[in-house]
Amino acid sequence: MLAGGHGDPNPNASWLDSRGLWLAYVLGMVSFHIILLAIPFVQIPYAWTITNVSHNLAHLYFLHSIKGAPWMSIECGENRKYTHWEQIDYGEQFTTTKKFLTAAPIVLFVLSMENYFVF
Repeated sequence: MLAGGHGDPNPNASWLDSRGLWLAYVLGMVSFHIILLAIPFVQIPYAWTITNVSHNLAHLYFLHSIKGAPWMSIECGENRKYTHWEQIDYGEQFTTTKKFLTAAPIVLFVLSMENYFVF
């Protein structure tokens, strides 16, 4: 726990459940896509592909590569050996947060592929 506070012992595991975060997450992805569309000579399918690849690389790095929590010391607790994905909802599987974070890249992939094929 930081500085003897009365908060969550591992805030890395609970911030994704905060109010309005899913909306901010979606708005962040949409904002990034709109910024890409504002660049001249970037066509819509390429903007979707860049958004998809950037999002997936960020997910890979921040959720599945970094271990521990940035605000906790290395010697502190068991969480130092778990990735952020393993710490979400204290390791419980099939929670709404994990389902949302699994569905977001899938929806983004479908949106990026929709612009390449005409159904």
